[in-house]
Amino acid sequence: MERKIKGIVFDIDGCVARGNKAIPGVPDTMAELRRRNIRFAFLTNDNQNTRHFLAEKLTNMGIPAHEDEVLTSAIIAARTVRELHPKSKILAFGGPGLMEALGEQNLDLLNHEQFMEAEVVVMGKDPNFCQQSLILASKAIWNGADFIATNYDPKIPVADGFVPATGPFIKAVAYATGKEPLVTGKPSKWSGEMAMKVLDVPPENGAVVGDRLQQDIAMGKVAGLFTVLVLTGGTTPEEAENPPPDLIPDLILPDVNHLLEYLD
Repeated sequence: MERKIKGIVFDIDGCVARGNKAIPGVPDTMAELRRRNIRFAFLTNDNQNTRHFLAEKLTNMGIPAHEDEVLTSAIIAARTVRELHPKSKILAFGGPGLMEALGEQNLDLLNHEQFMEAEVVVMGKDPNFCQQSLILASKAIWNGADFIATNYDPKIPVADGFVPATGPFIKAVAYATGKEPLVTGKPSKWSGEMAMKVLDVPPENGAVVGDRLQQDIAMGKVAGLFTVLVLTGGTTPEEAENPPPDLIPDLILPDVNHLLEYLD
């Protein structure tokens, strides 16, 4: 490997797990990384679930994870708001994961009835998002509020196919207002940079491991990380052989377990 890797950010679904089961061999691989004192974190565009829920889910799969090793697009959005708008009044639309993350940053959260006071609108996947939500978010932005969103994912897989993810709801507000949000989840540089800050590792000593070119590898490229594509999820071997020129991974592996061969 070209770099001395001291910290790794792993995608979850399709990378270390599929659904509610760890990919075979991954628990042992993670244990070996700990033995070698290589720091790592798990990064997901999930913004509805809390880090406690996700850490517990990973642990129950046989991949012991501490809460502070789990990063979601909600956590990154909340930390971005704290960094850019520490004293602003926030109008938020999202599930438990986003609301908890914003609360942890001690931000000034408004009730929806106070929408005209908003200085920043923050959006994730809100299970209760409706026409009235669209109106409130749009009016706040028309009134001058900045617009920050967790991620633009279009859909998520479920047992009988797919359901809309966060992206379509954010697109609705963006279309209505004519204002594109600052998107902080993968593949934005905010995700990669925030993960490295959490790991306390400089980008030149960091790596991202994931199964999607347009999310994981794209994020790694803009954040200056070593990029590793694994073929256990959303990218076929054929797609991996012919990626877009700006999304060529530094390393392609059959699965996460082969990573150990390339680490000192």
